[in-house]
Amino acid sequence: MAEQDDITLATYELAAQRYRDRSAPPGQSLLAFLDCVAQLVGSGEILELGSGPGREALYLERRGLRVIRTDATRAFIEMMREDGFDARLLDVRTGELGGPYAAIFAHAVLLHLTRPEFSDALARARRAVVDGGLLAFTLKEGDGDAWSNAKLDLPRHFTYWREPAVRTVLDVTAWHLESIDHVEGRTEPWLHVIARAVTDPA
Repeated sequence: MAEQDDITLATYELAAQRYRDRSAPPGQSLLAFLDCVAQLVGSGEILELGSGPGREALYLERRGLRVIRTDATRAFIEMMREDGFDARLLDVRTGELGGPYAAIFAHAVLLHLTRPEFSDALARARRAVVDGGLLAFTLKEGDGDAWSNAKLDLPRHFTYWREPAVRTVLDVTAWHLESIDHVEGRTEPWLHVIARAVTDPA
């Protein structure tokens, strides 16, 4: 495992409540993204990677989806359970995803992975959904990678992505890109991505 991932995870363990308190309500772009995901999935079961406090999961459930909440941070798991929801510990870098699911959703999670980890995660996600299943995720748009103490006053590591690189990884991991939106964001630009699992010709 990359050291920056472990430091980032430690930050979330220490500052889970701070993250919840300081996170602004979802903006219109994210709500539109969630609505699109809900419409495309319909009433199927969706695995959420990195649920955090569980806000997006609750929104998707109100749209009729069955969401399996997961996170690599024990503090977030405890938080969701205290709120009355089932949640299980899952590190996207190494954990067994299970399935098959109708969809996998990951908001502001895969951006913490290194580029090799990101590619591996997408390959394992493909094996965890049905043929034609959905993958929806968000990334910070930009170049390279960087550390930031913003919002939590503790270090988190981010990997930035451009559309061509995302398209390449999706292609080699057997996903067909449905849409990729460039979103301005409150402080920096984002990519909102939706892809479909390529059907195995065999």
